[in-house]
Amino acid sequence: MAHGRALHQTTPYTEEERYPELFDLAARLRPDARRILSFGCSTGEELVALRRRFPDAVIVGAEINPRSRRMATRRCAADSGIRVVRPSAIAGSFDLVFALAVLQREPHTIAEMEVEDLSVHYPFERFDGAVRELVGGLRRGGLLCVIHAHYPIEVATAFADLEPVRDSPLMQEPLFGPDGRRLSGAVARTIFQNRG
Repeated sequence: MAHGRALHQTTPYTEEERYPELFDLAARLRPDARRILSFGCSTGEELVALRRRFPDAVIVGAEINPRSRRMATRRCAADSGIRVVRPSAIAGSFDLVFALAVLQREPHTIAEMEVEDLSVHYPFERFDGAVRELVGGLRRGGLLCVIHAHYPIEVATAFADLEPVRDSPLMQEPLFGPDGRRLSGAVARTIFQNRG
């Protein structure tokens, strides 16, 4: 892969209102959010959905795929409050961080093959490092929103700085532990507050 260890999800599929329940809950919890990061914004539809809910926020979309990044930039060109950047260009801190269907690798293949050990496909260290960086850019009291990930945020080393939001939606898809092994009957929260 061209981007090696920085790459997570390889599929650019997205749509504008893909996670309305999650977006709406984040908007209720942090209506005053001034800076928002969409990590893995793909072709920009998520940025449009977030703008609808946060009309005054600065929104940063980070995308590793150059083609998707160009498409996202064109999609949001008329909105001066939205910037699309490479993940390596993320700067500053955020009130809200979204990583939706990003912290995973070929999820349909993993499910169809009934993979029991994910470590060969998507090592925990890659997920854990990304979560640590995202939490590091989260302001005190800010929210991390993660859905469709292969590992629960609850097993990440940065989880010590987070508090799960009790009423956030649950992830119930195949989830794996730090050793890469499938967790039986596991569920995970999707929204977490930075305790600072």
